[in-house]
Parts: sequence; structure tokens; C-alpha cells
Amino acid sequence: MGRLLKEFLAILMVGDGVIGLAAPRRHSLLWKFGPEGYKRIMTNFAKNPILVRFLSVASVVAGLWLALRQYEER
Repeated sequence: MGRLLKEFLAILMVGDGVIGLAAPRRHSLLWKFGPEGYKRIMTNFAKNPILVRFLSVASVVAGLWLALRQYEER
């Protein structure tokens, strides 16, 4: 995967994580579409904002790690 594509993915991960931290319930419900099993998962996330915030922090950290790796000397 190219460096630019990795950085783009990192930006998406950080942004999604920040939104999940700010509004975990509403963010989860926004993604409630598609197959019934997926809808159930998103409904459960909406009922567990602490879990969503934990996963959001993990997304921000992973996104920052991925982005910062692109700046290392090669």
C-alpha cells in the first residue's frame, strides 16, 4: 500500500475516532443500515457508549501511529 494511501486511511481513522468520542450513540446509530446482523451490532454499540469511546480512542491511536510511520526516514 502506498504511503499516501496509508496516510489517507490514517486521517479517516483519526476523524472517525474523534467523532465517536464526541457523540458515541449518535455516531453508532448513523451506521445502522444494511444486513440485520450488522444493524444489531450497531444498535448494541449505541447502547454501550463507553465501549464506543474505548474503540474510538483505539482508532485515534492506531491512525496516529499509521500516519507518523509515513514520516520516518527510509
